[in-house]
Amino acid sequence: MLWLLLILLSACAVGVIHTYVLYPVAVQWAAARRCHVQPPPKTVERWPSVAVLMAVHNEARILPRKLRSLERQDYRGRLQFYFASDLSTDGSDELLRQFAAAQPAGSCQVVRNPRRLGKPATVNELYRQLPSEPEVLILTDASVILYPDTITELIRPMVEDARVGVTDARVRHTGTDSGDISDLEDRYIRGEVALKEAESCVFGRFIGPFGGCWGLRRELYTPVPPSFLVDDFFLCMGAYARGWRGVSSPRAGVEEGVGQRLRDEFRRKRRIGAGNWQNLVYFRRLWWPPFGSGLAFAFFSHKVLRWLTPLFLLTGLACVVGLGFLTGNYWGTLAFLLLLALLCTRVRALRYFMAMNAALLLGLIDYANGIRTNVWQPSHRSHEDGTR
Repeated sequence: MLWLLLILLSACAVGVIHTYVLYPVAVQWAAARRCHVQPPPKTVERWPSVAVLMAVHNEARILPRKLRSLERQDYRGRLQFYFASDLSTDGSDELLRQFAAAQPAGSCQVVRNPRRLGKPATVNELYRQLPSEPEVLILTDASVILYPDTITELIRPMVEDARVGVTDARVRHTGTDSGDISDLEDRYIRGEVALKEAESCVFGRFIGPFGGCWGLRRELYTPVPPSFLVDDFFLCMGAYARGWRGVSSPRAGVEEGVGQRLRDEFRRKRRIGAGNWQNLVYFRRLWWPPFGSGLAFAFFSHKVLRWLTPLFLLTGLACVVGLGFLTGNYWGTLAFLLLLALLCTRVRALRYFMAMNAALLLGLIDYANGIRTNVWQPSHRSHEDGTR
């Protein structure tokens, strides 16, 4: 029994260390050696027609900045906009209609859902209403501000390489503050962005886009199943399942206000956690066996082990307690648990790590109980004035 607990504890520790330390370091080291020089952009003779799809629910506070950033795009091909309000009640609909009225005829369409559908179902409906012309879709959130060349740089990898079906933007957070969780969230997201850019270099695919602004070839869009919560990951992995490649483009920059309230981020991470498990089960053939391909190894290392981390932590804690009882080291075990509790209350980074994993654990419980709705509420995020 003692050896079993030691082996189980070691396995849990290896799982956490691999997904948070070993895998990111190894992939970024390999990318630095392979892609340390970025080739200059190629001359593009023809830019494909693009449709921007955006679902909105009560985001009038940020919509003016968002719409200005879309209006300022310097994309050389045809650019169309398709917006849907998921029963907004704060004036978002009027802002969308004003934007549409200022655009050339036929280039912007605004619809309002007859009832709350949730983001994935709303985007599904927008896709069904598209005319035949658009060749590439840009899926974006109202909270994400684009730079003038963002869409151009999202489309460029697809034009330069016919094997690329998915592209992702590089997010820069605004409004970070060391007095709340925003600086910790920003640090985590910056690490994720760097890892995904390295993955696209090493494996030819990154594991899941930054859902706020990314590109997808139109023919790769598959309607998201009802009740699925994380639509961007579903669509991205669906493209990979069909053999397409993905590029996380550092040239395609966007800005987003970072989450500042722990309660809001906890709720968002819980929702994402439930959606993660939906995708993990749905795409299980892409990550198992984990050494079957580069994609499987990246998926397993980056996402599967990370989503399992709450279970690793709980199992590891149970093993520590069990070892304490088996060895008779009761006071040492109690001292360890008290020290861990103290560190979680005193060290902000550790408290954030534990809280986010608790949210993922609750997401797993939500998934096990069955997801009945994918209706969402936008998180409160900081937004600086002005645009680039």
